[in-house]
Amino acid sequence: MQRSSVEETIESESHGGKRSCQILAVLLFLLASCGTESAYLLGAGLANFVYTDQVPTDYVAQYASGKQCSLLKAIQDGGPLCRDSFTREIVEKPIYCYRTLGLPTCYSTPDPYGTGAQKIQ
Repeated sequence: MQRSSVEETIESESHGGKRSCQILAVLLFLLASCGTESAYLLGAGLANFVYTDQVPTDYVAQYASGKQCSLLKAIQDGGPLCRDSFTREIVEKPIYCYRTLGLPTCYSTPDPYGTGAQKIQ
């Protein structure tokens, strides 16, 4: 059975991705192999990153600024590195409802047609 050129391309791309991951793993191992302490520190840093989504420099920035710092969030939303809080607040737009002949009618602006109707509480 012969393979099509698309199958060969997909297979070669998947092997290229595997190779780049293997190269990255080897480079990280070589960086950590300067001593056993550095291997422990690399492992601890990676474990900490997995659980907190903070890189070690975030802790230094937090200590210096007194605010919460996250490099990943800053890259993701383009905001500053350190902020008072990273929790998102959901703000709902007000709804203005008025009595009509049938069901109440609601708008995003108060009395858009200027009828002088009273708002339902």
